[in-house]
Amino acid sequence: MHEFPLITDHLLVWVFGLAVPFLSGVQSRREMDDIVFTERVRRRFYLANSMFLAIAGNAILLHWAWRDRPFSLMGFRPNLDINHPLLTIALVALLAILYFADLAFAVRQALRSGTADAALGEGTPFLPRRMRELPAYTLMCLSAGIFEEIIYRGFMVTYFLPQHNGGSGLPVLAIIAPALLFSLAHGYQGWQAVGKIFLLSVLLAVIFVASGSIWLVMLIHTLIDLIGGIVAIRLLRNH
Repeated sequence: MHEFPLITDHLLVWVFGLAVPFLSGVQSRREMDDIVFTERVRRRFYLANSMFLAIAGNAILLHWAWRDRPFSLMGFRPNLDINHPLLTIALVALLAILYFADLAFAVRQALRSGTADAALGEGTPFLPRRMRELPAYTLMCLSAGIFEEIIYRGFMVTYFLPQHNGGSGLPVLAIIAPALLFSLAHGYQGWQAVGKIFLLSVLLAVIFVASGSIWLVMLIHTLIDLIGGIVAIRLLRNH
């Protein structure tokens, strides 16, 4: 195994784990407060975020290739081989139950109160309202699912694993630290959303460690974002 982590890895964690999310969060908070999210603005938001995530994710991949490290270490396996299938299935089922229960609660609240925009749009005015927004939104979902998983699971979880830092035992820090950084990067959506995203991130990290596959968490992440957008279209289209 090539030496890992190196000083450049530490730098990437600081840049993409702290500096960029903080600056991006400040800018996003200003946009949420000052910008009226029309259909055109939302499309531009989707495309801009897709481009930014692609640049960040590819920076991680290029650095990994530059250091001549096996991509399998980040979970890029040539097949769908999974380390612990039963445990992985149980964890995915738990995540699905929690996600759909929370989504059903939000939808029920919106339908009862008649304030769908407040129930689903608060903190997330970028959610799509029309089906014609779905292609651009889907691109952002794919970008988030692929590149955020590369950054926060493939790279950062691996970075914090005890076997790469002279330790042993359970990978508690590897699960908690990237989840905390990822959730705080979404602080512009409000603290309630941060808490939910933290729990989701913890489960994604556990699934990644248990399965050893980044493909699975990429798929889950993409589907979660996409389902949220489709539900928003159904509930917010008249607002």
